[in-house]
Amino acid sequence: MANQRIITLGVLFILAWLGMIARVAYVQVIQSGYYRALAYSQSVHRNVLAPKRGEILDKDYQKLVVNADVELEPGDDGVGSGNGIRARRITRVCPQGTLAGQVLGTVGKDGYGQLGLEYFLDKELRGTDGWKYFRHDVKNRYYPGIGDQQKEAVNGLNVVLTLDGKLQEVVERALERGVQKAGAKQGVALVVEPFSGDILAMANYPFYNPNTRETGNVDAWKNQAVCKVYEPGSTFKSFTASALLEEKLIKLTDTLDGEGGSYKIGSEVIKDSHPLGRISFRDAMAFSSNICFAKASTRMHSETFYKYIRSFGFGMKSGVGLPAEESGVLKSISEWSGRTQQTIAFGHEISATPMQLAMAFSAIANGGLLMKPRIVKAWVDAGGRPVEEIPTRTVRRVMSESTSVLVKSMLHAVVEYGTAMDIKTDRIPLAGKTGTAEKLDATGHYVHGLFNSSFVGMVPVDRPEFVCLVLIDEPATLKYGGQSAAPIFREIVDRILANPDYPLARLALAESGKGRDTSVVPDLLGYRTVDAVQFLSGSGLSVRTVGSGDIVLGQDPKPGVRVEASHPVVLAIGFQDAHVMPDLNNNTLREALLKLKSLGLEIEYTGSGRIIRQEPMVGAPVKQGQKCVLTLGWMG
Repeated sequence: MANQRIITLGVLFILAWLGMIARVAYVQVIQSGYYRALAYSQSVHRNVLAPKRGEILDKDYQKLVVNADVELEPGDDGVGSGNGIRARRITRVCPQGTLAGQVLGTVGKDGYGQLGLEYFLDKELRGTDGWKYFRHDVKNRYYPGIGDQQKEAVNGLNVVLTLDGKLQEVVERALERGVQKAGAKQGVALVVEPFSGDILAMANYPFYNPNTRETGNVDAWKNQAVCKVYEPGSTFKSFTASALLEEKLIKLTDTLDGEGGSYKIGSEVIKDSHPLGRISFRDAMAFSSNICFAKASTRMHSETFYKYIRSFGFGMKSGVGLPAEESGVLKSISEWSGRTQQTIAFGHEISATPMQLAMAFSAIANGGLLMKPRIVKAWVDAGGRPVEEIPTRTVRRVMSESTSVLVKSMLHAVVEYGTAMDIKTDRIPLAGKTGTAEKLDATGHYVHGLFNSSFVGMVPVDRPEFVCLVLIDEPATLKYGGQSAAPIFREIVDRILANPDYPLARLALAESGKGRDTSVVPDLLGYRTVDAVQFLSGSGLSVRTVGSGDIVLGQDPKPGVRVEASHPVVLAIGFQDAHVMPDLNNNTLREALLKLKSLGLEIEYTGSGRIIRQEPMVGAPVKQGQKCVLTLGWMG
């Protein structure tokens, strides 16, 4: 019996050992691959090696967007929350703050572009991720041995834009002052080199700072130059004239009847802002007659007119390479009513983007070629060596050179004696077209009293180096394009002419002659003091400042006055929130007292009539109790 039990236990013991041996064999041999993979996955980690994102440079290789290693506050991104640990992260920084903010865009926390060029060029800028394997134990201690299993990250390329950083700042400051002066909702300005299609400046106001992404305007991050769709108004007359002249259906000297400012088409009445009689086609452009252009357009077949409109690039995207670009609205001929052709002739019943207008106007400037807008000039590596040059591209010829010369002469008349004559300068010939159009609501109906005011200009007339578009959205005052947008164009031109780095400035100097003894005083109100002084010095004028501060609040002589080169321009400077002396010229005494009431000044006056002189000067900083002397008389 005892032997039987021993035998049984022995058999069981042997079976147990055989079972363990079988299990070991199963694990070590049959399931070895599975457990090897499991051990590998638990002890070896694959880390992503992030590439360095490419920088964004202006045309002179000045840095617009760079990478920065920043320290995160405790709790940012869920890192170190509550324990005081500070983590670090590579982030994107725009060294110049708001400069071209809407154009450049932003990058998200995941490293992918979200807005602007950062989004549109994300693949090339981001580069390619690499990887590396690391082995560690249960206590997360690193063990060497497989460090050679890795793939290096490929850094992103640097992109060189066509933007001119210095000009961009000039355009933004001019736009800011113009929008604020007009009490407008927002503004857009574009500067294009017409022969290449290069975008030299693209400004939006209110500004957007990609560094903080904070703005008081919910739409400030949008690049209105490509996504704003609006009726171009009278600026479109430039393209109507181009079509008529190219088809030889009209001459500049042909006359048209302005009907005294009111003309009925079917049940609708077209009006001009200034009543006109019979005038030449050239003067119809100069004085911006809707009636004359409506009549002239009927000389074309609708199919012909539509062909030219499409040829100039309307109703289709420009292909500039920026996100959210709109195509505008151009109805097919089958949708045209009995008056559509005549209203399109002066810029109604058609919508476009500022980019489309600027490029179409560039075709007039360069002799008839529609260019594809170019904002990316080249791709370069970290050492600045070229990787890829982006060539300029001609889309199509839209008219002959001889026709473009005729149209430019009409646009020159607009500035010489027409609706933009207030921006005329004898330093260099200008050409352009004003535009004012009521805004449309969501239902497509016009909103009385709300306007888009614009000006598109070129300089110089013969062979333009710049085409500049300025659009002012909902100006509260200065509602016409010639009042609000055209002066911004003139300020941009003045600033360019004051900088000898630009060939245009040297050309103007050569044409006018350096030895000239007189100059026209520019409008410097709202300039930073340092910019105003530099501007006047570059224009050959002497300058004297009164007061202290960082902003020009007033000037003497007034803008547009011609003075001897030796005559100093006096700038009243102060701080942005200072009380300033208003312009009382030609006011009645009652009107002047109402304007001065809130300033608490001690007022003295002599004479009768209207105010012909005032002290302190216009824009000078004033304080309560300060003496103010008004001289009244009669002009002329």
